[in-house]
Amino acid sequence: MPFLFVDYDPGAGGEKFCAELSQSDQCEKLTYETYSNGRTKIHDVYSQEFLKTYPKIDIKQSHPALYTIVPTHQHTDLAKSLLKDVYSIRIQMPKDPVIYSRVVEHRINKVLLTREPTQEYFFGLLKILVELTNNRDFVKKVKYNMTTIEIMLLSQGQEPTPAAIEQYLNNLRSKKYPEPNQQYDLIIPYEQLVSEPDQVYAKLNSTFGITVVGNWLSTYA
Repeated sequence: MPFLFVDYDPGAGGEKFCAELSQSDQCEKLTYETYSNGRTKIHDVYSQEFLKTYPKIDIKQSHPALYTIVPTHQHTDLAKSLLKDVYSIRIQMPKDPVIYSRVVEHRINKVLLTREPTQEYFFGLLKILVELTNNRDFVKKVKYNMTTIEIMLLSQGQEPTPAAIEQYLNNLRSKKYPEPNQQYDLIIPYEQLVSEPDQVYAKLNSTFGITVVGNWLSTYA
């Protein structure tokens, strides 16, 4: 069966979406954890490599009889160039300004202003930032109890002062994410997750033959 890539931007609840969708009978079930801040972390066949800015892909096989779900941040076309039988879903960033602001605040409160949930994710974040910045000097200043945003600022050569954190967050709140110019089998407007979940369930069934179990999209409302 094909891979099913779910493409979304940070804060859009994509890992929760993947985790719940994978409980359908037509999908290979993903293992996952949900943490006290509401954040969900899933274990996909690529170990979240397609969520990285510059993924390093070791080719895997999809499940022989079920959809293999993989989360990604705008690497769907890359997946299609590397793998056979790739289907895709895009969760669009909301156009409604109120809902857009909510998604950004989810990213801030669930990711940036919290610690990484486990040592594995903590060291994974350090590895990603070292690769992004080509600099490991900042690691000497990092402490395990630091928030994600504090570590990110250190990696960029900034001291994580309250003023620097506030400036970073304000810039994030004012930023607009353009939709990726990539090809998808199903595009789901974020607003539809919020207000028309039954339409989303119907689209998943008509496009991929997936019968959704439960009413888990109610958490987006």
